[in-house]
Amino acid sequence: MKPTFEDTVKIARVLALWGHIMDDHELSRLGEVLTEDAVWDAGAFGFHPVVGLDAIASVLSADGHARAHHTTNVVVSEGLGEKVRARSKGLGVVDGGAVISAVYEDELRRTDDGWRIARHAIHVK
Repeated sequence: MKPTFEDTVKIARVLALWGHIMDDHELSRLGEVLTEDAVWDAGAFGFHPVVGLDAIASVLSADGHARAHHTTNVVVSEGLGEKVRARSKGLGVVDGGAVISAVYEDELRRTDDGWRIARHAIHVK
């Protein structure tokens, strides 16, 4: 599917909301940004991929995550079927104040509630 300008704006909002949910520790709101069957892959940080909101919330509740999450440089492109792809940069502030840079590779799917991330993969470049 080829995303429209309106799709791109809505997708950028979902990607930004992800960071706010993480930083506010409101993991009960993950359904506002992820599909029920979402895959979260942070192998770059030593985590095994997990599937589903409950499993993702469990992993994200563990210690060792960045204290602040910022999503920038969002590029939305065509995907297969009813999905689109988004590539963005992630900046995270970790203990001690160091900043890490990552690349987010996301697949998003339109649901009855709007765009949601179906697959979120984090790469360190």
